[in-house]
Amino acid sequence: MRRVSRVTAMFALLLVVAGCIRDESYTFKGGELSPAQPAASINLIDHHGDPFSLDDVAGQVTLIYFGYTTCPDLCPTTLSDFSAVKRMLGDDAEKVNFVLVTVDPERDNPARLEEYLAFFDSDFIGLTGDEVSIEAAKGGYGVVATRVDYPDSATGYLVDHTSLIYVIDRDGNLRLTYPYGFDPESIAEDIRHLL
Repeated sequence: MRRVSRVTAMFALLLVVAGCIRDESYTFKGGELSPAQPAASINLIDHHGDPFSLDDVAGQVTLIYFGYTTCPDLCPTTLSDFSAVKRMLGDDAEKVNFVLVTVDPERDNPARLEEYLAFFDSDFIGLTGDEVSIEAAKGGYGVVATRVDYPDSATGYLVDHTSLIYVIDRDGNLRLTYPYGFDPESIAEDIRHLL
């Protein structure tokens, strides 16, 4: 009996050590921030009209994208990629948040964000706020957004903006970034590793 317990204990220890070795040898597919740094705070209003802070999602992995609902190309594609990543994660998706922070608070109120996100996934989180709060959130992640007027178009204007996905780990650190069009399967693999 004692020998079996020792063998079991040794096997368990080997599994733990092997897990640690595998973790150290993993190479992220996205752009890794090394060393990781605490994510800049975000204090906005979600698509239900409730206050939102990153503290609300502490202990989970969070993907953040800065975009807007009338974006003709980059934003809907990125949110479709979010949907694909969520599908690939399966049950692990319950531990992951997908967040769209608007760069167009003039048009993107909570109701509009909620309607827009429903096309992709009703669990996604949309964030908005006043101009000052949005500027603070953008500044924390180095996001640049510039309004470009198109007076003859139905939208009136578009917003040219930084198009990166930012990944915050379960400890609240900014760990990874992905450029527009990055492979969703690779993103899912990185997220699984962070979980």
